Formats: sequence, C-alpha cells, structure tokens
Amino acid sequence: MKQKLLVVALAGAFASPAMADVTISGTVNAGPYFTQSGDSTAGPGNAVTGATTKTEGFSQYGITSNYSNINLRSEEDLGNGLKVLFQYQIDISQTGSPIQSTNSTLRTRNSYLGLGGGWGAVKFGTNENVYEQYLYQADPLDGAAGVGGNLQMFGSPGYGVVFDVGQSGVNATNGSAGFYRRTDQNLWYESPDFGGFTFGASYSLNAYQTSSNGTKPQVMSLGGQFKPADLPFYVNLAYERHKDLFGLEVITGAGTATESTDTGVKLQGGVMFGDLTVGAIVEQLKYKSSGGALVITEYKRTAYGLHAKYNLPSGYIGANFGIAQDGKIQTTGTGDAKDSGATYFGLGYFHNLSKQTQLQVIGSMVSNKDNASYILAGSSTAVVAPGADHRAIYFGIKHSF
Repeated sequence: MKQKLLVVALAGAFASPAMADVTISGTVNAGPYFTQSGDSTAGPGNAVTGATTKTEGFSQYGITSNYSNINLRSEEDLGNGLKVLFQYQIDISQTGSPIQSTNSTLRTRNSYLGLGGGWGAVKFGTNENVYEQYLYQADPLDGAAGVGGNLQMFGSPGYGVVFDVGQSGVNATNGSAGFYRRTDQNLWYESPDFGGFTFGASYSLNAYQTSSNGTKPQVMSLGGQFKPADLPFYVNLAYERHKDLFGLEVITGAGTATESTDTGVKLQGGVMFGDLTVGAIVEQLKYKSSGGALVITEYKRTAYGLHAKYNLPSGYIGANFGIAQDGKIQTTGTGDAKDSGATYFGLGYFHNLSKQTQLQVIGSMVSNKDNASYILAGSSTAVVAPGADHRAIYFGIKHSF
C-alpha cells in the first residue's frame, strides 16, 4: 500500500503543468480557371535592353488553389497582462500559379513566436509586412490572392512581378522588386488600438549577408491606420524600404549595381455606405541603384486604384480597378520607359453556402502597353513578354475550418 502511495506521489510531483491549448484552423480554396494571353509586341520591355522577340499568345485551363493554408496557434497567459503568442502557418497552395509551388513540398507562411500585452505585441519570424497587410485587408476579391486581386498591379512595377517572398539568394543579378511580399528573418511590433488608430513596424535582419564585404538584403516596413469602430471609414498610410534587393535589375536586366535602395509609399482609404464600401489607393514605387556600369540608375512608377464591395443576403460582389502610369527614369545614357504602363480590372461574386463554405466566381483582365508586362496572379500566365494582355476567369470553392 505504501509503495502504491509513493508511486502516486512521485507521479504527481513530476507531472507536467497544464499546457496551453493549440488551435488548428485553415482555408482550402480551389477550383478550375481559364486564362488567355494575347500576343506580345516586339518592344524592349524595359529601359535598357533591345527589342524582344514577339511571342504568340495562347489559352490555358487549370486548377488553382490560391492561398490555401493550415494554421496552428497557441496563446499562454503568463500573468500581469503578459502573453506568449505562437503561430505556425503551412502553405498548401500546390497548383496553378507562378507564385505557388507545383510539387508536394510544404512551405511556411506567416509563422512567429512573440510576447503581447496591453502595450501591443513584439513578434519574430516570417510574416507579411505592414505595407502588404494594408493592401491585403482592403482587397474585396478574396484577400487579393485570386485572379482579380489588387496584387495584379499594386506592390509591383510589372515586368513579371506578382509576389515576392523572402530575401534568400537576392543579389545584383537576382533582384527582387515586389512590395507585396512576405519577409523572413523578421522582427516586428504591432500596437494596441488607440481609439481606432493602430500602427506597426517591421525590420528584417541581415542574416543573408554572405561575406564581410557582401550586400545586406534588408526590408523595413512602417504603417499606420485609423479605423474607428463607430465611424464608417478607414484610412492608412504605409512606407517600405528595401536595402540591397536590387529591384532595378528586375526592370532593366542590368545586374551590375553594387548597392540599391528601393522604396514604396502607399495611401489608401475607404468609406462604408450601408452595404456598400468604396475605396481608393495611390502608390509610388521607386527603384534606385548605384555602382557598376549602370545606364539606368532610377526607375519610378505611380499607380492609382479603386475598389468596391457590396454585401448581399447571399454573399457579396467585389470589384477592383487600377491604372499604372508609365515609368520615369534617370539615366547616364540612352534609355526610355515609354509605354510601360497598364490597366487592370477584376470582378467577383461570392455566394455563401454556409458559415464555412463559399462559392466564388472571379474574372480579371490586364491590358499592357507595348513595353509593359504586368501579369495575373492565381493563374499560370505563361506569356510575360512586353505588351501581352491577359484575361482569366476562376470558378472555385472556399472552405474554412
């Protein structure tokens, strides 16, 4: 009897304390799409290289899974208002897009560990930057990942850029030009809500520097938003700075710079009129490089957009519209960014079958000028040569759990 009591006492002494609950959630988003790319022109496509070979357009059918993911979350209360925050997000988007994997490899999306309290939260890991989050939140076409989302044009200078992830491997001959991005090696702060005003800041560390005199690919992102709970509007402003990501190399194909500084500035707002929400965006991206035998040292483009969402008893209708102006350059020789602008339009209907499941129909079109190459997300847009226009339609099911 005493032995049994001793065993029980020892078991109690070494028993693990109560563990924080882990929440599993996610979204599966998939369906067939049809896309059509027009013929390209024989324009140079950027401000440096010569004329390209004309590419013949074609149509394509496929299955796209957009931003499907699984989330593991845990939160532990340490007392005195302090909490441990954890999230691990697995990307299971495996088909159909130039921004998505076509193999069976699982990839990490927004994943972090941090501390939070009444003062806000500090986190470190991998996450979408503040700049991208504001674009994502305002998009009425299923979070911008589908064929009609605003990442077709915003956060992108064109030139085949849709979505950029991380800083690994970025250098003067392998640049990264996207501001609609997820960054790793990241440390960030999220503020509490001050009467409707919130702000955030993130900074990536130089973990990808490869030598004592090597480049230091880093990203800094800042933003503030005013979205009062009792008033029908919101407005936000964001700024992002890329150090040694060599975005100009993507645009010009030069690849001879020794350092670069690229910046994005975005002002965005919206107003709610009952079931109708309308909003607008203005964005300027600037790419600047130095060193080497550069002909083009700076490229700048400005884009404007409108978006709208109308709630219905059965779901909602969403629409996006954007215009990217021709780029402007600074050059030490001959160069031209003429006809590098584009327009795009997206329209979607989202029908609720239940609280968890939704039918989606989304259409999109991108019209490029002769030297522009904005492409579609959420579909396999194979023709990325200058001047090729793109059309797509997607029929899908979204299931959340």
